[in-house]
Amino acid sequence: MEYGITPDDASKIILESYKDITMVLKAAGSSKRLVILAYLLKGSKSFSFMLDRLKIKRTTINHHLDLLIRSKLIEKEEWGRYQITEAGIEFIVSIIKAYKLISDNTQNEQEKMLNKWPEWPDFLKEPRIINENKVSNPALYEGGWNSYISTITGVLNFLGDQHDYVYISGITGYCFLVSIPGIVRTFLIKENNPADVWQEINGGTESFGWQLKKWEQRRNSPGKWNLIGEDVELALKVFNQVKEIIDNDTPVILYGIRGAGFGIINGYRNDSYLVSSYYRKEGRNEVPVRFDQLRILDKFIYYYFGKKKEKEETEVIEKKALVRALKFAKGTTYSNGGYYVGPQAYDFWIYMLEKGKEENIDKFGNSVLGIYYFDAKDVTFEYLDRLARKYKNTPQGVNLKEASKNYRDAKMHLEKFTVLFPYFEPENSSLTLDKRKKGAEILKNVKISEIEAINNLEKSIEKWA
Repeated sequence: MEYGITPDDASKIILESYKDITMVLKAAGSSKRLVILAYLLKGSKSFSFMLDRLKIKRTTINHHLDLLIRSKLIEKEEWGRYQITEAGIEFIVSIIKAYKLISDNTQNEQEKMLNKWPEWPDFLKEPRIINENKVSNPALYEGGWNSYISTITGVLNFLGDQHDYVYISGITGYCFLVSIPGIVRTFLIKENNPADVWQEINGGTESFGWQLKKWEQRRNSPGKWNLIGEDVELALKVFNQVKEIIDNDTPVILYGIRGAGFGIINGYRNDSYLVSSYYRKEGRNEVPVRFDQLRILDKFIYYYFGKKKEKEETEVIEKKALVRALKFAKGTTYSNGGYYVGPQAYDFWIYMLEKGKEENIDKFGNSVLGIYYFDAKDVTFEYLDRLARKYKNTPQGVNLKEASKNYRDAKMHLEKFTVLFPYFEPENSSLTLDKRKKGAEILKNVKISEIEAINNLEKSIEKWA
């Protein structure tokens, strides 16, 4: 071994000082800290230099620098500037030597294996050919719990329509919608709507001046998460269709990305989609999704925007959107044996909590509904508040403001529901009789607030010239 240290000496030092050694190793055990050390090997650098290069928060950089200083790998040269120590240089050099030794040995082993078995197919010996294409300016998943609105927002921004999640939720009317299928056993209910509701939502989406193209086909084996048999062939058909759209520099909105929700397809690599999904909002790294790893229960669906179409005046669009919102909020047009929409949805939800059998209620689904509609009421409150301020000097302005307050009250009630049944905390989301009664009382108050909001929406439309 180098430095005159024998294996026995090294073993003794480790056993006596393993805590201090661990601290030094921990200091280098981060990609960002290794990058900092790499920059400092070229000379001293300022804090502002690190801030510009690393693209992370100021507090995070301070944490990395502090750990490196405490490990004596770097030191302050002067106020706001840092340099690597001699110990730091020795440490990095030793790491690089070990890395090269390990990587060289690995490469040699691979070469030996290929030489030993020369009859192996050529494709195993050659670099894999990457078949990849991406849109010129990737669209980003924006917004909150509604994956349709989050993806539509991202793609419209890609097209140059700079509207946010709140405004697009309001114009489509989606945030006013409360829709629950006649069974509460799955969290999929949060974006499971009647077909005529989807037609209205899609029509509202086209208000922004683009044709919305839709393709859908039922699965051969619905009801199962994993794609099997003919559904895999159908998934490949979808993949090839999406590739053609991507090749025309157009992002696609595909259902089934990372669970039962929509994601944006910005490209493809070999047999996988390159996506932007809710992972982005959670600060997680996006990874490609194989074409046969979609998570859908009944049918394949994707959307994309086609040609531009004539766009109406903004005030006309906003009035029509309010009419659509009122239809969604009332729900009577869409409620049938399969779905409960509007106040009827709350009646069904309340009934299930008060009198439904516990085994018929998925506690995870119950908590997802809570956080999903809490987000929707928050968005509706904000959207109507914006409209009220915009039209404050018009006859409809007063009732728009009152409707906004009604939805604010509904949001505050649902916030209590999310505390009672917290999302993704199964240990705290139990369906005890006491909690179910409390949850039902909260939903009754939400319903009251929404009925008041419906009355104010009706008055707003009546007064709108």
